[in-house]
Amino acid sequence: MTLVSLVKDSDTSKAVKDAVELVGGIDVKGTVLIKPNLSCAKPSGSGLVTNVEVVKAIVKIVADQGAKPVVGDLPILGWDPKKVFDATGIRAIEDAGGELLDWSDDHVEIKLPNAKVLKKTSLARPAIQADAIINVPVLKHHFFTHISGSMKNLFGLVEPNVRPRVHVLGLDEPLVDLYEFLKPKIVLNIMDATYIAQSVRPSGPYYGPTEAESVSNPNVVMVSRDAVALDSIAAGVVRINPNDIEMVRIAFERGLGDSDIKMVGNARGSNLKIKKSLIGKLLPYMADMWTSESLNSVAHPLAKRIYGKEVVSLKEARREMENAGPSDIIVAGECKKCGLCVNACPAKNIALDGDRPVFGDNCIKCFICVEICPGGALAIIRK
Repeated sequence: MTLVSLVKDSDTSKAVKDAVELVGGIDVKGTVLIKPNLSCAKPSGSGLVTNVEVVKAIVKIVADQGAKPVVGDLPILGWDPKKVFDATGIRAIEDAGGELLDWSDDHVEIKLPNAKVLKKTSLARPAIQADAIINVPVLKHHFFTHISGSMKNLFGLVEPNVRPRVHVLGLDEPLVDLYEFLKPKIVLNIMDATYIAQSVRPSGPYYGPTEAESVSNPNVVMVSRDAVALDSIAAGVVRINPNDIEMVRIAFERGLGDSDIKMVGNARGSNLKIKKSLIGKLLPYMADMWTSESLNSVAHPLAKRIYGKEVVSLKEARREMENAGPSDIIVAGECKKCGLCVNACPAKNIALDGDRPVFGDNCIKCFICVEICPGGALAIIRK
């Protein structure tokens, strides 16, 4: 059984603390990446980005355990991260003991070993190197996926220039692939429903969902260790059938979420509503054309005109996925047996055997071991 807590309180910090405690709390150490939604240059409380008060409360919980809280996200392609950080007020987490990261130029191309569709991607290095991740989405309507929830929030870890490829591959299954890869590191999902944006419409660079007609203020925080279960409950809370959320359905079918869910907390009977704008109702049909094998050739030129040169065709995106992992690591020099590569490997795929490192079968092709080797003993061999 999976617990999902729903807590309503006008004191946001207390709502976060109570909701976390209701699912058993957290026990973290080392570096903890707190991943809010900072998709656009809109203020905290707009319902379009994660409420800074929610993030500050999480920073304090992590810091009080002696761990190192770091906070980061990158916005929709086209937004300037620094302007987004200023507009959202996220820099306030530094006063609470957190460190704000900008990984604009710090992504690592990796292979996703068990992926069905997204076989490789370019991911923020801090997400790969963190000891734990706390996922902090804001609950809002999304044009293509009905809701922007826990699994969708992880999209912000993907390099912006790569995101159009994920869109054309269908978005839902690729993001389930990404969640499966990151799931072992995600210790908690904390969904911000303190403010909910209504009638969201496209605005700003790349026509992302960055403008709302109005904002409601439910003051609700939802928490679970299981992102799939949390997204399922969140859908129900905003009057959407969870079975209509393709991402949730796929994740359950792949065994990535527990459907035996128990809701706890004073807001477990919450019945909220997200209003959709007219264009928000129409855009999913464009997405269906864009990701359709038979219609992509028609939709692709229009998508490229709207979104820019980064948009690739479905055929090109699939070809890239089939060519995933074209390199291997070899021992090309004398190993000093320092063990740095063993400790740095995010996949725990390296062990020292005698006088040399030995590689297992779970390499994700991030090549951090090659970068960190002080003696230059490791090298990349291109196939």
